[in-house]
Amino acid sequence: MKKIIYILLIIVFAFFALALIPINTSKENSIVISGTVKSLSEAGIKDLVFELENDKTTYYINRALENGFQLEKSKTEFIGKKVTLNYAKGWTPLAPFGTTCKHITQISVDGKEVYTEFK
Repeated sequence: MKKIIYILLIIVFAFFALALIPINTSKENSIVISGTVKSLSEAGIKDLVFELENDKTTYYINRALENGFQLEKSKTEFIGKKVTLNYAKGWTPLAPFGTTCKHITQISVDGKEVYTEFK
């Protein structure tokens, strides 16, 4: 019985350790998509959330409103415009079949880079 408890504890610990691995935000680990911005909002901890037309996935810039973006100004700059987004591929045991909210690593409007996490 003790052996089973120890094995379960190791599995639970491994599960949480995997969940804490940071997202790889490199260009090599990004997926590129394009679309027209339907709406912008604030969510999470000062995240700027993008919704694209004909796309069920939402995309966010982590802590954007703490780092130079302003919600109202961003709405006028992005809503209705065609953007190109790079978002990080990632897997977590907390959402093993994927998530509908993706981390933006780069965004461009009309070919002009507006935000990037690439170095």
